[in-house]
Amino acid sequence: MKKTFALLLTLVMVFGLVASMPAYADDEIIINFPSIWVGTDSKAAYMSKMIEDFNAENAGKIKVVVEEQTDYQAYRDKIRTTITTGNAPDLCVLDTTFDIKAYAESGKFMDLTPYLNEGWGENFTDGAFDAWSVDGKVSILPFEAAVFPLVYNVEILKAAGWDHFPATYDEFFQMCKDVKAAGFNAMGQMAGDNAWSSMLWYSLIVEAIGGKDVYADGLDNPAFVEAAKVLKEMYNYTFDGAVSATASDVNGHFIARDTAVYLNGPWWIANLYKDDNAVDGVKLADVCDVATNPVYEGGKGDGKGLVTTVQGFLAAAKQDDPAKEAAVVKFLQYISDPERVSEWALSSGAMFFIKYTPSPETSLISQKFTEISNNASYTILHVNGAFPTAFSTEFPAAVSALVLNQIDEEGFVDQLQTAIELAE
Repeated sequence: MKKTFALLLTLVMVFGLVASMPAYADDEIIINFPSIWVGTDSKAAYMSKMIEDFNAENAGKIKVVVEEQTDYQAYRDKIRTTITTGNAPDLCVLDTTFDIKAYAESGKFMDLTPYLNEGWGENFTDGAFDAWSVDGKVSILPFEAAVFPLVYNVEILKAAGWDHFPATYDEFFQMCKDVKAAGFNAMGQMAGDNAWSSMLWYSLIVEAIGGKDVYADGLDNPAFVEAAKVLKEMYNYTFDGAVSATASDVNGHFIARDTAVYLNGPWWIANLYKDDNAVDGVKLADVCDVATNPVYEGGKGDGKGLVTTVQGFLAAAKQDDPAKEAAVVKFLQYISDPERVSEWALSSGAMFFIKYTPSPETSLISQKFTEISNNASYTILHVNGAFPTAFSTEFPAAVSALVLNQIDEEGFVDQLQTAIELAE
């Protein structure tokens, strides 16, 4: 009797376990998708909707199963370990540029080039794959973008006698002189903390001088020394104490409307529309416009090149089964459709390396960021993204030493190069 009861209990537990397991059709292709675009991430809600819609449209044929991870660093560590010691996930998000080239060269990810060449690649912004392809093949898709055009205060420029943003760096420095003479700061700089603002300015200058291939020879390109001269000159037109300033100082001066030009990523746009930053009911966005990087006389930049960084990549494991490969590509094409991306951008505030028309409901400044991104002739990473971590670690000290005349422009570049070499 006891044996019979035990057997029945076991059967009940087995059937209960089976009943609680996901029901997949025998021939349904399952795509495992570890992702950080979940939880409180701004992209999570629309990502979830797209997956739900895709699964419904492909019911019984393809099912995307998300493995949620809300701890970004734990996710990065897990993905790195998985790829290093075993096979890559069917699909995954990669949110750091540090390991991307190694991942692309690992041979564990699907070559997406043939699919991109069939027309899918036309959805992506020009030059999006240049920095990430290996031997002409694309296996890692740059997807979520951050771009860095210039935001400027129209009223300050007007007070300084300017009715347009300068088209060249010669004009830019004339504007800087006029803005200072009118009692304002031309732009925000900072050598404190991570020297973020100065790092971005240096990146723009490097792009304007060296063009799209400026990183090909590393720091040996003379553009880096020339750009250091320009950056140092800019410190004559920023606010007092910039050598020790932090991001809050740069942000505060622009919000206070005593600084003409602001440089940061799209995540800061919302601050332009905050009531707290309004003056007499006029929001900061109402007196701001957006401009592209000026052209440097004799430089290789064309005025439409854009400094960017990648907030998120998408990558898919190499598949032995052609049907599963096709299924993964189908899902990637689904979520990178320009119309869906437009809705995704509206709902999240994120930007993407996809040519899409912003929703009319999107803020005007965001629309202009997207327009500049869509029309870019090429994109390059900011310098922190283009070089090893030792570069970004050393950059604040190097900028401080440069501005305080402790080193010259050649010494500035040498200090950065030495830091990289010592870290290798």
